Amino acid sequence: MLTNRQLFLLHLGQTSPAPLMLEIEKAEGIYLFGPNGEKYIDLISGVSVSNTGHRHPKVVKAVKDQVDSYLHLMVYGEMIQSPQVKYTERLASILPGSLGSCYFVNSGSEAIEGALKLAKRFTGRSKIIYFTNSYHGSTHAAMSIQGSEIYRNAFRPLLPDTGRSLSTILKHSILLMKGQPA
Repeated sequence: MLTNRQLFLLHLGQTSPAPLMLEIEKAEGIYLFGPNGEKYIDLISGVSVSNTGHRHPKVVKAVKDQVDSYLHLMVYGEMIQSPQVKYTERLASILPGSLGSCYFVNSGSEAIEGALKLAKRFTGRSKIIYFTNSYHGSTHAAMSIQGSEIYRNAFRPLLPDTGRSLSTILKHSILLMKGQPA
């Protein structure tokens, strides 16, 4: 019988040449625990999903209360869901007036895709500039603005009109600070 470690290597796509390979059995607060009681501080926090700590009592209660009604319907503005509507109302109250609606998605990569579309639509421009060593996800568009050539090369051609240029970023920032269009 194969171990979890062997199954992990056999069936899960690794995101790096040297995955952490920590086998985690449970988590509590900021700690992760291995099957033999190993204790690790979680500095990743489930890529910010667990940013209040693992099993935070208020989060656990909110999840349990929500599951009693329904777990998940759809994130894309198709169904009226009270928690989502209340959350968007709160977000809209703190956003600038021109950004008074929300578009919920399933992942960070999808959020990047939405941000790219919003930037293009709002500015009317197609050029997207990104920072060296930036990481935005593993979808095609997100990889197109990722700063690491190691991950980009295997998936070329990527989206057109993207580039990494510190001098352009600085020039546009200076123009914006002077109140001029970039």
